[in-house]
Amino acid sequence: MKSKTNVQTKINKEDYCQFLIGAQKNFTMTAMSEFFTGVAHDKINRWAKETKLTPSILWEYAEPLIDKNRGYLIGDDIVLEKEFGENIELSFWQYSPSDKKTLNGIGVVTLIWTDGKKYIPINYRIYAPKIDGKTKNDHFREMLREAKERGFNPEVVVFDTWYAGVDNLKAIDSFGWTWITEIKKNRIINKGDKLENTYIPQQGLVAHLRAYGWVKLTKRVVKDNHLGYLATNDTDLSTDDITKGYAERWNIEEFHRGLKQTTGIEECQARIGRIQRNHIFCSILAFMALEVKRIKENISWYQSKYSIIKDAIRNYLKQPTISLCFA
Repeated sequence: MKSKTNVQTKINKEDYCQFLIGAQKNFTMTAMSEFFTGVAHDKINRWAKETKLTPSILWEYAEPLIDKNRGYLIGDDIVLEKEFGENIELSFWQYSPSDKKTLNGIGVVTLIWTDGKKYIPINYRIYAPKIDGKTKNDHFREMLREAKERGFNPEVVVFDTWYAGVDNLKAIDSFGWTWITEIKKNRIINKGDKLENTYIPQQGLVAHLRAYGWVKLTKRVVKDNHLGYLATNDTDLSTDDITKGYAERWNIEEFHRGLKQTTGIEECQARIGRIQRNHIFCSILAFMALEVKRIKENISWYQSKYSIIKDAIRNYLKQPTISLCFA
C-alpha cells in the first residue's frame, strides 16, 4: 500500500496572499509554483483567471478592524508601473502623482481608514476609463457613498487637490461629513478674487468658494517658501486643527509605499485583466495582514517579512551548502 503524501492540488486566495507575504523579491506565479507541491504555474494562472475577487470581499476583512464612528477616511490614487504595459490589459500611459511623471501602468484609486496609528484599506477601484467610462473622481465618490451606506461617520475626510472639485465637496456635504483638502491657488473666492491674490490672516479666513459655498481657508508653507492653501467646510475649525487634520493624508502615502515594497503589487506581468485585478486584491489583503501584525506585535512590515527567512539563513550558516574551497 502506497503511503499518502501531503500534496496540494488546488490553491485559494489565502494561499496566494501568504505567498505574497513570504516572498522577498520574486512575486511571480512561476516562483509561487516552486513552493506548492502539486500546483504548477498553469494551475495558479488558471485559478487567477477564473476567480473573481472584488473590493466588497476586502471589506469583509476590514470591517472588524475599524471604528466607523471615529478616525479619518483618506482617498488618493497610485499608478502600478508595468515595464511591458503595452501588452497588459488595464495598463496605459497616465500621470503618477507620487512619481511626478507619466508612467505606463495600472491606476488604482484607494480609500483607507486610519486613527492616526494604523492604516486599514477599506475600498479601492481600478482606474480603467476605456472599460467603464469612470473618472478617478467618479470612483472616489462611489467609494465614499459606499462608506456612508456601511455606516461610517468619520471625524474628517481628507484628500489632495486632485479630488477637491466641487462635485466631490458637495457629495461629502450630503453625507454630513467634515472634509479637509488642499486647493489650488487659482480657485476663485468671494467676488471673483483668485485665492493666490487674497490675504489670509494667521487665524484663517472664511470665504465663499465659487460654485460651492462657505469654507474656511488657511495657508501653509510647503517647501522653498511655496505656499499651499488648505480648506474645510467646518468654519469653526482652528487653523491648527485644519493643518493637523490635513497632515493625516500622509498616512495614505505610507500605505501606498508599504504596498509597493512588501507585497509585490506592481510585479504581476500577466496580460489578462482579471489576473491583474486578483493580484491587486491579494496584494492589498496581504498588506492588511502585515499591518494587523504590526499593530499587535509592534513590529514593522519589513521585520515581519524578514523574520520569515531569518531561520532559514541561520540554519544555512550552521551547515553551508556552498563551498569557499574552489580547488
